[in-house]
Amino acid sequence: MAVIAPHIANGIVILVTFRLLRDLSKQSDSLIKSNNFKMLSILHHFSSGLKAIASEMMYIGNDELRQSCGGAGFSMASGITGIFLNAAPVPTYEGVNVIML
Repeated sequence: MAVIAPHIANGIVILVTFRLLRDLSKQSDSLIKSNNFKMLSILHHFSSGLKAIASEMMYIGNDELRQSCGGAGFSMASGITGIFLNAAPVPTYEGVNVIML
């Protein structure tokens, strides 16, 4: 299991990447108003990749957190199990990560 620093670093990278993707989306919106749809394909590829990478990192991080707490990580009273149960299906929403990558 990894320590927390790599997960924080990954979160920062995902956040910066999301902000850049959001800016590209705004540019695409302005181009669409003039019937120019060339950025949609680029946005689709970037957002699909970002979803796959971010959701996989989230799943692994949540699972490591749950396991590192030992038996308490499996207890509903800890709150970690609820987070894990809500986050577990995210890698399969909108397409399985293996395909999205």
